Amino acid sequence: MIGRIIELCARNRLAVLAGVAIATGAALWSIRHLKLDAIPDLGDPQVIVFTEWMGRSPVLVEDQVTYPIVSALVGAPKVADVRGYSMFGMSFVHVVFQEGTDPYWARSRVLEYMNSLRARLPEGVTPSLGPDASSVGWGFQYTLVDTSGRNALDELRTFQDFTLRYAIGQVPGVAEVASVGGFQRQYQVTVDPERLRAYGVTVEEVISRIRDSNADVGGRVLEFAGREYYVQGRGYIQDLGAIERTALRTRGPLGAPILVKDVATVRFGPDIRRGLLEWNGDGEAVGGIVIVRQGENVLDVIGRVKQKIGELARSLPAGVKVEVAYDRTGLIERSIATLKKALVEEAIVVALVVIVFLFHFRSALLPIISIPIAVALSFIPMVLLDIPATIMSLGGIAIAIGATVDAEIVMIEASHRKLAGAPPGADRDRLLGEAAREVTPAIFFSLLIIAAGFLPVFTLTGQAGRLFRPLACTKTFVMLSAALLSVTFAPALRGVFLRGRIRGEAEHPVSRALTRIYKPFVFLALRRPRSTLAIGLLAVLSAVPLARSLGHEFMPALDEGDVLYMPTTFPNLSIEEAKRQVQIQDRILRGFPEVASVFGKAGRAESATDPAPLTMVETTVRLKPVEDWRMLPRPRWYSSWAPDLLSRALRPIWPERRRITPAELTALMNDALQFPGWTNAFTMPIKARVDMLSTGIRTPVGVKVMGTDLAEIEKVGVRLEALLKPVGGTRSVLYERNQGGLYIDIVPLRDALGRYGLTVGDVERTIESAVGGAPIGTTVEGRNRFSINVRYPQDARSDLERLRGVLVPIAAVDGAASPPSAETMTLSQSEPDHTQHPSDGSPPLRPVGGRPAVQWQSVDPVALQGLTGEGVTTAAKRGFVSLGQVADVRIVGGPPMVRDEGGLLVGYVFIDIDPSQRDLGGYVGEAKQVVQAALADGRLKMPQGYFLKWTGQYEELERMAARMRIIVPAALLLIVVLLFLHFRNLIEVLIVLLSVPFALAGSVWLLWLLDYRFSTAVWVGVIALVGLAAQTGIVMIVYIDNAYQRRKSAGRIRDLSDIIRAHMEGTVQRVRPKLMTVTAMLGGLLPLLWATGSGAEVMKRMAAPMVGGLITSALLTLEIIPVVYTYWRQEQLLWERVAGLDAALLRALRRSAWVQGTGWALLLATGASAFYVDVDAPIQLGALAISAGLVVIGAAGYLRERPAARRLVWPAAEPVVHAEIPAVLSS
Repeated sequence: MIGRIIELCARNRLAVLAGVAIATGAALWSIRHLKLDAIPDLGDPQVIVFTEWMGRSPVLVEDQVTYPIVSALVGAPKVADVRGYSMFGMSFVHVVFQEGTDPYWARSRVLEYMNSLRARLPEGVTPSLGPDASSVGWGFQYTLVDTSGRNALDELRTFQDFTLRYAIGQVPGVAEVASVGGFQRQYQVTVDPERLRAYGVTVEEVISRIRDSNADVGGRVLEFAGREYYVQGRGYIQDLGAIERTALRTRGPLGAPILVKDVATVRFGPDIRRGLLEWNGDGEAVGGIVIVRQGENVLDVIGRVKQKIGELARSLPAGVKVEVAYDRTGLIERSIATLKKALVEEAIVVALVVIVFLFHFRSALLPIISIPIAVALSFIPMVLLDIPATIMSLGGIAIAIGATVDAEIVMIEASHRKLAGAPPGADRDRLLGEAAREVTPAIFFSLLIIAAGFLPVFTLTGQAGRLFRPLACTKTFVMLSAALLSVTFAPALRGVFLRGRIRGEAEHPVSRALTRIYKPFVFLALRRPRSTLAIGLLAVLSAVPLARSLGHEFMPALDEGDVLYMPTTFPNLSIEEAKRQVQIQDRILRGFPEVASVFGKAGRAESATDPAPLTMVETTVRLKPVEDWRMLPRPRWYSSWAPDLLSRALRPIWPERRRITPAELTALMNDALQFPGWTNAFTMPIKARVDMLSTGIRTPVGVKVMGTDLAEIEKVGVRLEALLKPVGGTRSVLYERNQGGLYIDIVPLRDALGRYGLTVGDVERTIESAVGGAPIGTTVEGRNRFSINVRYPQDARSDLERLRGVLVPIAAVDGAASPPSAETMTLSQSEPDHTQHPSDGSPPLRPVGGRPAVQWQSVDPVALQGLTGEGVTTAAKRGFVSLGQVADVRIVGGPPMVRDEGGLLVGYVFIDIDPSQRDLGGYVGEAKQVVQAALADGRLKMPQGYFLKWTGQYEELERMAARMRIIVPAALLLIVVLLFLHFRNLIEVLIVLLSVPFALAGSVWLLWLLDYRFSTAVWVGVIALVGLAAQTGIVMIVYIDNAYQRRKSAGRIRDLSDIIRAHMEGTVQRVRPKLMTVTAMLGGLLPLLWATGSGAEVMKRMAAPMVGGLITSALLTLEIIPVVYTYWRQEQLLWERVAGLDAALLRALRRSAWVQGTGWALLLATGASAFYVDVDAPIQLGALAISAGLVVIGAAGYLRERPAARRLVWPAAEPVVHAEIPAVLSS
């Protein structure tokens, strides 16, 4: 079938070329519409539920808001996990869904649950969904820099909130623009408690009157003189005077008004804030964070945002400019440039391979033309399947190039061989068709095996799956495109380009040189087969201790080009102290010559995607291009002794200076930023967002302490902190305290309330309004919106005694303490004693709040004119009692932030490790042993119902390791099945698979030399290597087997010497195509290995095992496979001859071989079972002993019967293998 397609395409070149041209045009259109990003979205599908309940403590928010939401959503369909965060006045609930869940379906399900949950939440509390953005949505950050010094922070924040934010939010693809830093302007009404008491006005009255004075209304429509008029009442507050002139009540017989300004001071001030922004160590600033909508083209969206900011430059306040604080387009462009360079280098290397091996320039044009077309065609399914171009998807294309060109190379080499050996005047097209038919089966199965070997990557889950599935997809797309072109486009081109003189292998200098080099090695291998096999086994075994020493990590750190500095400190940090500390830190960071800008954020931005407490700082450090980094000395072998002239000659080859590395730079930053009470952590912006939103842990490793009581959780967490600090490789350990917050607890005394006719609600309204100062309304000033706040002055709330003196209004009711009389409201220097002494021993009750009347002298007498007679009596119908007389006011400890997962409270232990000292897997293994030892000896006590959960990147590492235990054997099994379908012989399949352990040994050696650890990227490279190694074995076996079958069909296989001659023909004479394929694959991978720049870290770790494995696989299989194949054919010939001479002897040989094979199978199964099930040591040792016994018994029986079989078949004393080889080789 494939041969017919090839012949058809070769005869219809114009039609094929036209079809390929149309497909290439579609591919170019797809490239223009391809989405671009740095890395795939690694976060789990999740929805954030954000609820604001300002003024409430974290405990109150947890009990009344977060916990009801978490408990309601934990059982929702497809929900994998629910995490809640309760902060001051805010609740964040992260609903994590199962992988593959459509994000908009998830949002609709959460909305359904929220609609049914509203009745269970406090009045006025309305949850909302966070932006439809992913974990990598923070794509652009900016700050407003005032170069003139004339713009206040509240003015800049107003411009950001109501002008710039809305303008940028209109850009297509932007999900949200979050403001950060500065002050939100607020109308602050600071009431004087003495004036309130003098006038008999309560805070509630002030609030009510201001609310009633801040509204616009509509009066429908009126008609006058045939015209229609819209009726509207304009009452919105527009300035401070509108509040000051608001009447509270009248006084005296003339009805003189009591205005707000009579009892309060009205001014502009800052609203309460839970975050700040610092810029470059120069002081506070205002900025914004642009969050890109999920699924959008990040590069295009950020480009449009920057264009919009440029358009708005003229509308900025005078002296203000927008500075970029973080821009992901740089990372995207650098990553794509890195892989573009690698792709071009691969194409050049592959073309050079063809030219060098074939000495035919036109032949080199075939892969040069077909590779770019195959790559371009792969972008069509990427656009159709909405796969963006990222480091990983482009990396899949880069890996595929070396493998896909293999088919074309084999086809070109076969065509050259056919044309070189053809007589003059032969039909060129017919010869090309014959060559294609000869090698097509091998090409088809080799491509199929390479593709099948990579299929298990599609089964990866979690972050590993989201990271590497795009790579697997694009690699498959390129291989399918190349396979399609190899049977359609390539035959049409071969007829055009394969013209002129075609050199035969005997005339080709490279082929002659390869044959001369290879012959002695084959001679040595076949002359000493046992030594050859021993060397091969030693090479494989030498990799075992190296593999055990490599260590494990989930993923290598992707160099994003920027640094995120995330220090944390203990609770109770004030906003002013946070500002001071962040400014000092930023100033130090800005002093590094590699730093371009510093964007320091303490606390949270105005976004549901940022639940950071004030004690957590996120400082984005933009770095200059690497070319501008400082140079460090690098001593060379000649540095200490070479004279200056010689040193100058050697420096271009071995330079004595080098750039500082990112790891060294962050280490220097860490040393410079050591402050008491602060724990440092360095990461990168995208990585940090993915980690925090995926696991809640911002460090590579973390421990979650889960239970039901925060105090017990903190005890365990603090003890863990002390236990883990001494573990080797620990950079920092911090248990985030959940009991270090300070609360002013105001507990109403119900007996005292009853004496004054008060309720708990009366006291709490005073706490909420006078003490806390809850917003009471919002002004509407065009597009601007500002809140209005009413509260006591700062000095009336500055300590506990003053708080206890806050006035709670009471009314005169029967049985209650007497309200103040008219005489009490005068300016007299004496006060009637209204103190009551309850019989129960409780504190004396003073109905007027515990302050002597002499303090009333601070009230302006003019302001109190008219407070006599009837007006005073009206005002005095309400009295006051101090808060301390009806409530217990005290300071207690409590959580500054409450976390829960799945309904259980949780505390976090953050662990930052030094990757230069320890690998992730080894560190966690030792840390777990430390914790287990502490649990065993009682140094760490876990209460009943409490447990630990190791999380962070380690959680993904464990998940990946468990998956690899399944998919790596599955890949091997799939390759075995395909090999068996091709060879129809299990022995040949096993011989082909001999190349796999040799390849794995080479991969381990190169990983060890490069100091790489086992990671997901390395394992993906190993999976791909298995297919490539099998392919090299296929090429060898196919040529050896063809030569053997040709001799056998001609009756020329009589003894061992004929077998050796056949194998020499299949190996030595066909060394060129085998080395061409391996060299082409290496040429396609080496540019990835020496690549630098963003994204190179991941690509290098995928390419390294493939490069090392291909080298050792090619070298060892060229030696080992001929020896093993010779042994097998010798035994096969022996059995065939014995079958016709002695059936009983044949049965004995087969029986011994069967016992030995069973033993080896059991031994393999027993060893593999240790990776999947926990088996008791005695049982495992017993199984190993039985397996080894079967192997020994079978081998002994076979060796006992084999001499008799040899004497029966070759009575003339058949020469041993190594004695026959010299004569064969010399012939």
